[in-house]
Amino acid sequence: MAEREREIQTCLISDSSCQYGLQSVWGTGNQLFVFPGRNPVLYSERRPATGKREVIQEVQWDIDLHHPVLRKMVNDSHNIFVTLQRKATQLNGAALHEQILKSSRHYRATQKAYLKDLDEMIESTRDEDQRQQYTDQMKLLDMSELIWSLCEILFIESPVGDLVIPQLLEWLKIHFTMAERMFGELVREEQPEHKSTYWATIFRLVLQGQVERAWRLLSLHSASQTEDFQTLISLLKRMPLLTHLYRGSSVTEFDMKWRHWRDDCQRNYEEQKFSINANLETVVRILCGEDAVFSELKEFCDPWYHMLISKALYQDPTIKACDLHYYVQGCQDEYRNSTRLGELDNILLSAIESDVYQVIKDSRTVFSNGWFVAHLTDLLQHCGQLEAYKLQFGADLREFLLLEYASSLMSHESLWIVGVSYLDHCAEFGRKYLELFLDRIPVNSEKKANKVLKICEDRKMTEQAKSICKVMGMRCIKNKRLGAALTWFLRSKDVGFATVLAEKFLLEYSESGEFTNLDLIDHLGPSMLLSNRLTFLGKYREFHKLYSEGDYLAAAELLLALLQARLAPKQFWITLLIDALPLLERMELIFNSQQTYELMQCLEELTTEYRLEKKTDILGFTEARKEQLDVLKLALTKNLAKAILQEGTVKVV
Repeated sequence: MAEREREIQTCLISDSSCQYGLQSVWGTGNQLFVFPGRNPVLYSERRPATGKREVIQEVQWDIDLHHPVLRKMVNDSHNIFVTLQRKATQLNGAALHEQILKSSRHYRATQKAYLKDLDEMIESTRDEDQRQQYTDQMKLLDMSELIWSLCEILFIESPVGDLVIPQLLEWLKIHFTMAERMFGELVREEQPEHKSTYWATIFRLVLQGQVERAWRLLSLHSASQTEDFQTLISLLKRMPLLTHLYRGSSVTEFDMKWRHWRDDCQRNYEEQKFSINANLETVVRILCGEDAVFSELKEFCDPWYHMLISKALYQDPTIKACDLHYYVQGCQDEYRNSTRLGELDNILLSAIESDVYQVIKDSRTVFSNGWFVAHLTDLLQHCGQLEAYKLQFGADLREFLLLEYASSLMSHESLWIVGVSYLDHCAEFGRKYLELFLDRIPVNSEKKANKVLKICEDRKMTEQAKSICKVMGMRCIKNKRLGAALTWFLRSKDVGFATVLAEKFLLEYSESGEFTNLDLIDHLGPSMLLSNRLTFLGKYREFHKLYSEGDYLAAAELLLALLQARLAPKQFWITLLIDALPLLERMELIFNSQQTYELMQCLEELTTEYRLEKKTDILGFTEARKEQLDVLKLALTKNLAKAILQEGTVKVV
């Protein structure tokens, strides 16, 4: 990213027009338009004529969301998001809270699945640059899952009595797996105490609250049957666990048992029952919650937040989430000289201090793609954690971050359709953003146009739908695909262009004597009522179908109705009158005397207009047409005589 920015910058600065500075405006999503100049120039202002055109450079960049593997995570998390929004309108109380927690765990599972995919990609690729890119993404995603899981415990899960130690111990076990790996290696050894990692593993296990595994390792020691080992194993086995609270015990009862147990640990330690073995003594000092022992073992409970949980476990296991911050300063001081607190530390510190806004703010800086903060903030909003945080312009924090995330998706050629769903769930500004984005989405295929149009129609975005149809219709006209163009204009109910195309079809018929796109014209249905020309086109095609099917009487009535209704343009009247000629020349009488008079009146009107205004080109009075009209006059005269004879008498009009 940085290398590409430098390349673009060099390209722009090498242009002499850039010597006085640059300015830029945002495009869509991850896009900038950069152009020379120091001060913005309004469209109404005129620049002096320099004889040189200014160059506008388009600058685009990808974000990690655009990576093919991460796109799978984007789609999976989108499904979780949409499901939660739907359930939030249907559920309340405990049922809603359960759904929120379920969604949070699904998000974390999605992150873990992507971490696994990245790990496999790192193993399979040989390109060092690519490996480094995957490794960097993996570190960021691992960090995001660490933060998310802590926020889930502190802000979403709401454990019984607000006691968080059991969940925090599980959090340590998941994210600090060295103790578990070392334990697995040692239990397979015949004499594990001979391994250099034996006591380090026991210390790590005890510091993480995995006391069962700790005493199992102690039991494998060759001296496990001695009094000091047995005493310590007994203490570890009898350690009260907060999980018992879920079996009916009260916090008071647990606290009393735990204090009694710790007094027992303290008494055994003071009686120097473990003085022979310094390692056993170190373990019992941990159980007693002695401050000094955590400092001595800080390499086994690094970083500071690991030590914080370990201290809280053995000094105040019933501590509530709101009191965890009392341990922060002392634990951070232990590591301040050896390590520098970074971005991750600051975010976790804000979470422990219950500063939700700072967690989101710092996370937004660290995770630039917007995925993390958008989804986490949505969960926190549903939990009621963000009611106090409003932006100055009136939108809530959740909507602001969702809009930002959706904007990054809308700039991608395939992820834009996912971004639409996020905008749908932004009550205040989502629709306006969507309208603006839909106006700017490059519609480069009919498939994409239909997708965008479906989005517009579902949301009753009439103007955007018309705009898309017009663009596609004009593109079809340019490519001489008149049938497809008419389909687009009918879909947008564009009267003007539908009329123009109907006239093109009629002109095409006048020149060739045949209709193209018959399937479209035959199935116009109610769409033909959009304009008079379109109605005429549909009815005129219906006349030809009746004629070809041999229903001459119905065909004659329809032809006369088209002339009487004046739906046809004047230049097409000659074509209609000539179409009546085969019906007039048939042996059986098709037009009665009244209908014949009406045909003669139309012919006379057209001929008179030609004589008065000499509209030869407009009305179609070519030499060939004149000869056909002479034949038509004779046929009308003969048909009138035949009609009068058959009818017996007729009232002359």
